[in-house]
Amino acid sequence: MAGNKSGDQDYAHIGDVMSGWSKLVNGIALVLILGVSALFVVVMGSLPRIDGRHPVNGIQLKTTITRDSVGIPKIVAETRHDAYFAMGWVHAQDRMWQLEAQRRLGAGRLAEVVGEAGLASDRYMRTLGLYQAAERSLGALSEPTRSALQSYADGINAWMGHNIHRLPPEFTILGFRPEPWTPADSMVWQKIMAMTLTGNWHDDILRAQLARTMEPKRLAELFPAYPADAPVTLSAEGGKALLDAFPETMRPTPASNVWVVGGSRTRSGKPLLAGDPHLAFRAPILWYLAELEAPDLKLAGATVPGLPFHLIGHNGRIAWSFTATQADTVDLFVEKLAGETHYRAPEGNRPFLTRTETIKVKGMADVVMNVRETRHGPVVSDLLGQGVAGKDEVLALAATALSHGDTSVQALHLLNQAGDWAAFNKAVRDVQAPVLNIAYADTTGNIGFFTAGRIPIRKSGNGTVPARGWTNEGDWTGWVPVAKLPQSFNPKSGVLVNANNKVVGDKYPYLISATWSEGYRASRIRDLLGERRGLGIEDMMAIQADSVSLQAVELKELLTGIEFKALRSRDVAHRLAEWDGKADRDRSEPLIFAAWINRLNRAILADELKDSFAAFERVRPQVLMDILTRRRHWCDDVNTPEAESCDELIERSLDQALADLEATWGKDMKTWRWGAAHPARFEHPFLGKVPLLGGMADLSVPADGDDFTVSRAAYRVEPGATRFPQIHGAGLRAVFDLSDLADSRFVIATGQSGNPLSRHYADMLPAWSVNRLYRLGLDSKRSVLVLERGR
Repeated sequence: MAGNKSGDQDYAHIGDVMSGWSKLVNGIALVLILGVSALFVVVMGSLPRIDGRHPVNGIQLKTTITRDSVGIPKIVAETRHDAYFAMGWVHAQDRMWQLEAQRRLGAGRLAEVVGEAGLASDRYMRTLGLYQAAERSLGALSEPTRSALQSYADGINAWMGHNIHRLPPEFTILGFRPEPWTPADSMVWQKIMAMTLTGNWHDDILRAQLARTMEPKRLAELFPAYPADAPVTLSAEGGKALLDAFPETMRPTPASNVWVVGGSRTRSGKPLLAGDPHLAFRAPILWYLAELEAPDLKLAGATVPGLPFHLIGHNGRIAWSFTATQADTVDLFVEKLAGETHYRAPEGNRPFLTRTETIKVKGMADVVMNVRETRHGPVVSDLLGQGVAGKDEVLALAATALSHGDTSVQALHLLNQAGDWAAFNKAVRDVQAPVLNIAYADTTGNIGFFTAGRIPIRKSGNGTVPARGWTNEGDWTGWVPVAKLPQSFNPKSGVLVNANNKVVGDKYPYLISATWSEGYRASRIRDLLGERRGLGIEDMMAIQADSVSLQAVELKELLTGIEFKALRSRDVAHRLAEWDGKADRDRSEPLIFAAWINRLNRAILADELKDSFAAFERVRPQVLMDILTRRRHWCDDVNTPEAESCDELIERSLDQALADLEATWGKDMKTWRWGAAHPARFEHPFLGKVPLLGGMADLSVPADGDDFTVSRAAYRVEPGATRFPQIHGAGLRAVFDLSDLADSRFVIATGQSGNPLSRHYADMLPAWSVNRLYRLGLDSKRSVLVLERGR
């Protein structure tokens, strides 16, 4: 019996232990459940209130915000103040983190909230002084424009005041609250875009860097506009370091499509205008769709959180869209030092203008930096210390975007109100930076085109290489007169097209840019329009979705006309020779071509460019075609004693590409799909890097096209050259019918909301991926929020 008693006690002890563990596990589970529930409540509480009546201090009269099933708001206000106030309110509701992130980017204050990861970007922005330029430009604006910016800021601040405990998840995770919004915060976005949409001045640094080691003749073959007597070169190490120092968010990546056809070519007898601006992809996309009605103001189209005005849209009388001109509005100057505090100028030594910038860094001590400026602009080489330029030299940057009297935001305000070509002309004359090609159409049947913005006139040179700052040879002496800027009104052809291609002929008396983008997209648009009559909205949408790559059609003819030794390579080459160049997501040919051409590009250029090859990893078709037709000496690998031919590299590159593709996608070529290797990726800059949340915040969908199709799908070449995710393209597409502007169509790539928990975070992505555009204001599924004066 004793033994049994002992056994019973053991079982009892085990039972007590198990009971204790059970309680502990249950307790932990309860804590986790409560924690997750609390987090769910907090996060779900960040979703905006979009129904009911809401008393708000700052609103003057009752204002209605009606949203459709994809979250697009229509604001109806009884005063202009309330209209812009409500625009600030809805932008804050849906995109408060975007607002916060972009003003911190422009002000150089990211490190305050993200720590050391934001320091490099902050140092760059503080050196440029974008935020100071934005603040000072406020004084150049008219009173109505400043008033609109203040009304907009009041709307953002009113929303924050009512929702300080219901902020988007980024604020909760980072543990801070946003400061009040100011009009300067709106102005700095325009400065950021001006630097991003300018000509490719990073190539200026690359040219000067390569000039150290490459003979001028060869350099001119890589950069056709490169002057043979380039006056200034940068150290190879310093040039690369300077290129690497610029934040990815500020690297020039301008591209867009716009075209307008007159009523003689359309079904309705009135113009059609199509536009799709191309920018870097992110989640959410930059654009935000909205309608707005107020006294003498009726707008529909695309806005950008941060500004109260429509950037692309219609106002019931005119419609407009734009592309980047890619004008060269940024120059680099090498300055000679004259002691520690001065630099040389034509009339004698000058002192540097200096300012001290203190950058607060989360989790670290403050970083104090001294910024120097010359008569040309800020000294960007100070970001890296000595060694960027020559001995006793520094590099300064001049940019129209750094102007302290920039009225570009005012141009948008006036453009939103313009009712005819004359008012449109008056509005766009206030554009300074960036330089834009703006297409126009109105309900009376007129079409037009205007290249607007400040384009510098240089005393000498073409801005493609750093100039000697101690002389006046590269100085800016003025601006291209507004009356002489490229423009067209009601051309006989009845068609105006621009896809970042050259906007003037060779006889134009002023230099806009020494280099222009390839004309493939513009040529394809013109081909598709042809002499067609009776065009409608559906035809414009079909052109926007076109995925034929004229670059591929042109290049494949040079690649497939040789004798391949391997049977499979011969078969593949024949298959590509028969391919129509259509880069559809469900086909294998665009994948094979991309893998092949990128392998070939590396095989030809990497041996001579070495560390600088990264800048040429994106295929430059004209350079490659020149090499394969008349500059075949580039095909010889300088690292081998044998002389390689272009045909050898073409064959070797195809063999290697096919082996790479087999390793990644399997041996059955019938299963290879361009869309699988080429998804459009929209990554959330912050939440995408947070464990567990990244899968919810980052978006992806198979995509058609390549960098040269009308449906532009610029990609990044991932290691191995078998995956090519799209990272840049048309985040917005719009088509305007001037016979019935209410029938105009729009779509953005992600959704209206920036909150991954919102049903509107990605609900337009499926429609965008097949280019299905929405007509605003027809949806029966509506929510209504009424903002009324607080008591």
